[in-house]
Amino acid sequence: MTNKRVTISVPEEIVAKAQRAVDSGQAGSVSAYFTELAENAPDWGAIRATLDELKAEVGEVSAEDRQWAREALGLDGADEFPGFEDNSHAAA
Repeated sequence: MTNKRVTISVPEEIVAKAQRAVDSGQAGSVSAYFTELAENAPDWGAIRATLDELKAEVGEVSAEDRQWAREALGLDGADEFPGFEDNSHAAA
């Protein structure tokens, strides 16, 4: 993987947390700390694209199917995936 230098602004408390991880040997550098966090975070953009492709192929998911999925995943009504509330992922 090729690295690209970027500049980000984060709260001082977060920088201090990253530096503590470096100082304790849990991260090789502040950059490595943030890289690991980003690598482990869900790729919501890719997930949205996949859902849009599936919707184009099979159509809308019924309310009954959504409820079944919530129950199968152990989610209550308040648990949703970011950006996917109220069919906001629907293709335009």
